[in-house]
Amino acid sequence: MALTVAQLNRQLKSELKNIYLFYGEEHFLHQTYIDRLKGMVLQGPLSDFNYLKMEGKDARFEDFAAEVETYPQMAEKKLILLKETPFLTATEYQKEMKKILSDIPEYSVVVFVEQDLKKVKKDLLKIIESKGSVANFEKQSMADLRAWVSRTFAAQKKRMKTEDVEHLISICDRSLDRLKNECEKLVAAAGDNEIITRKNIDELVQVPLEFKIYAMSDKLLEKNAQVAYNMLNEFKISKQQPTVIISLIYSHVAALYMFAKLKDRAREYLPANRKFLARKYLQESQRHSEEKLRKIMKQCACYDDGIKGGKIEGWTALELIMANFLK
Repeated sequence: MALTVAQLNRQLKSELKNIYLFYGEEHFLHQTYIDRLKGMVLQGPLSDFNYLKMEGKDARFEDFAAEVETYPQMAEKKLILLKETPFLTATEYQKEMKKILSDIPEYSVVVFVEQDLKKVKKDLLKIIESKGSVANFEKQSMADLRAWVSRTFAAQKKRMKTEDVEHLISICDRSLDRLKNECEKLVAAAGDNEIITRKNIDELVQVPLEFKIYAMSDKLLEKNAQVAYNMLNEFKISKQQPTVIISLIYSHVAALYMFAKLKDRAREYLPANRKFLARKYLQESQRHSEEKLRKIMKQCACYDDGIKGGKIEGWTALELIMANFLK
């Protein structure tokens, strides 16, 4: 059974295994724990000679097999990192890999990094689970990311309101890689100011198009025409496609409609990478009638068909949709 990040963290404090398999989409965590293992394993003046990294389909199995058996130089252990190699996934290596994994020397620590765990041969996965550890680096929960951001700011003697932390996490699409970069940028820009504000985020952090359009949709639903049309002008200047904007408006309003109909049960139908938005959708959906949301969805679908059929120009259609929002 795969370990969570917290479980792996606790394990590494007390025990070092000889085999690790890391998978999942959070690449920041992959690198964090690879670096941690390097710090634990690679000791002494010849540490570079006791580290081998192999990557991709061109990695040579013969080199890996030989390296596992070779003693470290002037150290107790060595580290072998294999990223997306075919050794765990290709049938041609299966028999030899079973032998190697079943009898890894005490002085070798082998770390496999795989994007898709489903491609790993099941018998090899079982051996790794019994002899070592498998860790799932999936995208972290909103609570975990809130804690991470708060710790990061606290280390620099900075603070941010909880709702602003959640906003930052959302526009960074829960990516620790991006959060790390944006937190560094915000800390640097804050200077001597202890509090990092929403205004700082809005000025410094680039917001993905999807979230800008969701924000514009919310302003339209609130009948805040001035802000919504200012955002529309920004989309025109940046030469966004009206059909893309209409599609994302439809997607946002459809999610609100689903939560208006199903309440909290609607979170079950959100894609895995959007479940963290459930609370926001639930709160926002309570402010609008099901009839209004359904009407906007129909208008988006109708105008989208009109654009594709050459019956109406894209920006004209989008402005008509916005006008209908504001009625």
